[in-house]
Amino acid sequence: MKLISSKLAVATLLATGLVFSTHALAQDGKRALAVKLAQIQLKADSGAMADQLTASAVQPLIAAWSQRLDETVPPARQKDVRDKLDAELKKFTDNTEKTIEAQVAKSAEPALVPIFMEKLTEDEMKTIIAYLESPVSAKFQSLGPEAANAWAKRVVDATRTSVEGGQKSFDSAAERIVNSSAPAAGGAKK
Repeated sequence: MKLISSKLAVATLLATGLVFSTHALAQDGKRALAVKLAQIQLKADSGAMADQLTASAVQPLIAAWSQRLDETVPPARQKDVRDKLDAELKKFTDNTEKTIEAQVAKSAEPALVPIFMEKLTEDEMKTIIAYLESPVSAKFQSLGPEAANAWAKRVVDATRTSVEGGQKSFDSAAERIVNSSAPAAGGAKK
């Protein structure tokens, strides 16, 4: 009886180990798919993400220093000062872009793989990857700029009259506001 009992315990232990190792292999397969999907997304989106994040770092500097330049530098010196600021801004932009690009590449897998593993099944990832690697996906992606331009043109054409009317109304209102705030001709400003 002891022999049967110990064989049963060994069999149970082996079966349990087999279930865990099968689950681990399945998770390894799913993880490999998640990594592949993250790499595909990195390749597709990293440039745009780096550009957008770089612009968000540069824009506040441009806005702040343009205003400060206009307020503090005499008009005769503004072009020279602006050229020097542009050179410094280019250095900052280039360095920032390199730093951001490196981090975008470095952080794609750690950020995306856990999300893909949690939110997508293995079959869903296989389907997505198969589509993204297919010729039809490449063809669809290549239509993006043409399709977006056609769509934007239609929106612009459909809204041109309304937007231009709004611009004219704004110009009229701005003209009234500025003229009512300006000192009278020949009068001294108080």
